[in-house]
Amino acid sequence: MARILTEESSLTRKRQQLLSETETLRNLLRWEAGMAIALLVAGAVLYFYNGTSMLFGLGIAAAVFFLAHYLRIQQNSREERIVQAGLKGEVEVTRKLAQSLDNSHYVFNDLLIKVGRKSAQLDHLIVSPRGIFTIETKNWRGHLEGDESDDRWQQTKEAGQPPILISNPIRQTQRHLDVLRAAFERAEMDWPDIVRMVVFLSPKTTFTIHNRTVPVLRPDEAIAYIRSYASPRTYTEQEIDAVVKLFMEMA
Repeated sequence: MARILTEESSLTRKRQQLLSETETLRNLLRWEAGMAIALLVAGAVLYFYNGTSMLFGLGIAAAVFFLAHYLRIQQNSREERIVQAGLKGEVEVTRKLAQSLDNSHYVFNDLLIKVGRKSAQLDHLIVSPRGIFTIETKNWRGHLEGDESDDRWQQTKEAGQPPILISNPIRQTQRHLDVLRAAFERAEMDWPDIVRMVVFLSPKTTFTIHNRTVPVLRPDEAIAYIRSYASPRTYTEQEIDAVVKLFMEMA
């Protein structure tokens, strides 16, 4: 079984932040609703008797705040569902990596690497005697199409719907690779074998990626790829320990 070295996920933290903010806003809504109603009623009465509109204006302002916070809660709810789906996918990939790879593999989840002003957030990074593998996971649905070198791809979520533009995850893995190489250069480590992959979690997702050189796979395919990868070099236990230590200091 692979050794899982980091568990905490940025998606977990984001979900907790969304839930906390939503709870705060819901408590605020009750106060804002009561205040808006009271001010509007009192303002209407005053305006009817002496033409004073100040309280009515304050009531409208309170109602605007209520509406803005209500819409924010709805947005948070949508984001929380998306984050939860992504978190579920990351957990599933971690479970499969742990069960399918032997204990010569070290798995980092949600690893943030910083080198100077450059940084990279990697969903999964595996250190093995055959090299390092990075996995960018996406829980997208529908059909994806684009070129490996494009900044953006087209995503058609449902048949008959117009496509939308999304960021090219392969370009994202190139940024990850650049930061990893910079980290090794700063640490004066010789580790040329870094293999990047994009993994789509949904079995229903289809894709047409032109001029592809970076593997785009399903979770099970990614694990099979790692296990069968023929590296031109085998890294020693001492080299692996040094790299694991480097990443643990960043985690």
